[in-house]
Amino acid sequence: MLIDIHLHSDFSFDSREKQESYVISALKAGVSAIGFSEHYDYDALLDGAGIALCDIPKYVKDINELREHYRNLDILCGIEFGYCGEAEKNYVKLINEYDFDYIINSVHTLKGRGDCFHDNFFNGKTLKESYYDYFNGILESVRADFDYQIVGHIGYVSRYRSGDGVKIRYCDFSDIIDEILREIISRDKCLEINTSTGSSQSDFLPDCDIIERYLQLGGKKLSFGSDAHCAGDYLRKGAQLTDYLKSIGVNTLYYYKKRRAVGYNICN
Repeated sequence: MLIDIHLHSDFSFDSREKQESYVISALKAGVSAIGFSEHYDYDALLDGAGIALCDIPKYVKDINELREHYRNLDILCGIEFGYCGEAEKNYVKLINEYDFDYIINSVHTLKGRGDCFHDNFFNGKTLKESYYDYFNGILESVRADFDYQIVGHIGYVSRYRSGDGVKIRYCDFSDIIDEILREIISRDKCLEINTSTGSSQSDFLPDCDIIERYLQLGGKKLSFGSDAHCAGDYLRKGAQLTDYLKSIGVNTLYYYKKRRAVGYNICN
């Protein structure tokens, strides 16, 4: 059974779901652990977006209360940082101040261009040029100096696109994708398989060809995240992902506790 460690509750600006709803879903599913990764998008704040940052003290407090109440489930306290270079010092401070189980390092924005899901992100450039800009942002992010564990949803830039040619294919960006994957492997980071794919035309983010290239290059650590913003999307596309991973010989995925990797068998 997959362990979902990319979940958003009403501590994230774009969710209204209660954390306990996910916990109840996890107990029904019979899993051993569940992980929250609330948005802390200091990058968007620096870029002028008027979004609320996660109330981290209350978030941590509420997680601890859930742990006390549901002792037969391992409830993990993660965080998702939206990367930009100017935000790094802020993230280092938070990591030193709070005992997160794991940090997901994600690229949502590029400096001066806003969030990749906005149409104006693509203004003045071709789709391929915009995708290359995004991948260069990913490459910068994986070289970040703060202590992150997981590289989040590579391919996010395509999630809200529609029409011909929006799907990201490894063969079209092999040079920059290889550089990203080699950096992830050399730094012993974990590649997330995110099953919130929107209109991207991909099965997962990143899609199968990139996952398989990561494995070919020697990558070992993969995590699962539904990127759910409501309890109904918990374990989204989990059966599809499990079948795919088994078909390519992957039986072990990872989650993080106290920032240490924990492997588990997806067949159990």
